[in-house]
Amino acid sequence: MSLATTGLPSPRAATTTIFALNGMLLGTWGARIPAIQDGLDTGAGGIAVGLAALAAGALIAMPAAGRAVSRHGSATVVRLAVAALGLGIVAPAAMPTVALLAVSTFVLGLANGSLDVSMNVQGVEVEKRAGRAIFSSMHAAFSFGGLIGAGIAALAAAADIAPVTHFLVVGVAAAAIGEWVSRALIPDGPQPEVVDASAAGRGGGRWALRGLAFCCLFAEGAAMDWSAVHLRAIGAGAAVAALAYGAFSVAMASGRLTGDRLSERLGPVALARRGGLLAAGAMAVSLAVGVPGVSLAAYLALGAGLSVIIPMVFRAAATGGDAGPALAGVTTTGYLGLLSGPPIIGAAASATSVPTALLLVIAATGAVAFGAGALRPPAAVSSEAPHATTPTPTAA
Repeated sequence: MSLATTGLPSPRAATTTIFALNGMLLGTWGARIPAIQDGLDTGAGGIAVGLAALAAGALIAMPAAGRAVSRHGSATVVRLAVAALGLGIVAPAAMPTVALLAVSTFVLGLANGSLDVSMNVQGVEVEKRAGRAIFSSMHAAFSFGGLIGAGIAALAAAADIAPVTHFLVVGVAAAAIGEWVSRALIPDGPQPEVVDASAAGRGGGRWALRGLAFCCLFAEGAAMDWSAVHLRAIGAGAAVAALAYGAFSVAMASGRLTGDRLSERLGPVALARRGGLLAAGAMAVSLAVGVPGVSLAAYLALGAGLSVIIPMVFRAAATGGDAGPALAGVTTTGYLGLLSGPPIIGAAASATSVPTALLLVIAATGAVAFGAGALRPPAAVSSEAPHATTPTPTAA
């Protein structure tokens, strides 16, 4: 029976929807953290405990999710994880104490880490079936989903809707939509043991991909938490400073819409190298000039440069061999970069200044450009043709 006759979306549309739901739920959570903090009557330290528990849950779940994908298939894990994430987002908003908040966010992190790994493996599988690059567009859906979730959260906050009510409506709707569309995912099943000739399957190649993920997400975490602080430090007003992360986010989402076409045209190595150089160069100009308007444009360029890299790293990690554990390792290392970037820069800023500390972003993005060769597919090692990066079609 075809998908058309059952009324289900195509596997690509279903997977893209899952990415968007993931982004929307995380955007919903992030935007209402101040309201949850107010409801607990706790300071920044209390909410930090909850955020640390969420991160710990995700880091623990990712390797386990990789093994689960290997044994049961990504479609099965996605179906369970998206429901758990949608329903799990409600609990943190209802917790009366910091301890219970930490327990609930830990469970939320488990669901998010599981979904992160499994939906990316499913996305690579859908791309293989399509026979052309479409993976970056799925990550664009995640980015736009985050913006939508944050936008809805802003409206809910303006209407004085309690976080628990807001999360209940959004979470149940996301779980229901996720359950429906997950029926259209490709039933990839347990993954057989095969000889892996991909970059992710070679010891050095696997660690090189982990390094790329760490550096890319280190810079992304820095932009997330320090872009507004940076602009304030060089004289921008509060309104202009608040635009910095917005510019970065829009550039990330928009860049991923063109990432697939650019990857096919230029090849992943050239595209990652140019993206890293664009990001590093933009930040270098920003720090050298120290003008708010220039720095705002630099964060736009930083987002554009980084936007196309993580989808290519994840694609390379999941290509060939047992995709679940391979992608889980790269995802976990990348997540460590996302988490460690802001506090490392914070420590450096305390010892020097915010602009000086952001030299670490230039180092991270420069390392991405330097290490882009890890994305070279095996078939392209002796070939200069960029079209060697196009995914090979497989039988449907």
